[in-house]
Amino acid sequence: MLNADSVRKIRLETPHFILRTIEPDDASVEWTQWRKDPTAARMLNAPQRDVSTEEIRDYIAGFDGHASHLLGIFDKLDGKLIGIRAIYVDWQRKEFVVNVLVGETAARGKGARTETRDVIYNYLFEELGLETARCTILAHNTDVLRIMDENGWQHIDTSYKPSVSGGAPVELRHFSLSREENRRGEQARALRNAAKAGAHTTRR
Repeated sequence: MLNADSVRKIRLETPHFILRTIEPDDASVEWTQWRKDPTAARMLNAPQRDVSTEEIRDYIAGFDGHASHLLGIFDKLDGKLIGIRAIYVDWQRKEFVVNVLVGETAARGKGARTETRDVIYNYLFEELGLETARCTILAHNTDVLRIMDENGWQHIDTSYKPSVSGGAPVELRHFSLSREENRRGEQARALRNAAKAGAHTTRR
């Protein structure tokens, strides 16, 4: 188990992606366009607007590598940054939050969110020794809510906040996931994947 004080940079791999701590030089023109994507803005309940590379560098600099981490999802084929995940750790409570942020549409289109999920959570639970994950999802993001249910997350509370569009308040659903529940979920997903692979082999 790693010492929390030693955690500064993270690098993880999946079959198709590299997840690593983002550096200021990773700020890109593509990243500046993500906040202008209407779908991404709606899912984040954030206004569509232009973002400069300097703003992005300032944002990156706000992560200290101890209580907060910013990981980039990089495609192994071309090295392109297709999404980011922000991690916030409460070491005293041994809890963490992982947020899927800009680039979500591109990452989802390549299956990055699903493929990178287990390696990130396994690292935080098993390598860093954290015990509970927390997550807040916008209620209209039904695809993510379905995934949360499939992966064993427990709905613990609901709250509301103003909508950036000026309409009705936005509903937020709050979830938790224990280390044990995550282990059971990983085992269940492994069995499902094995069954799918077996079915595919049989059809061939």
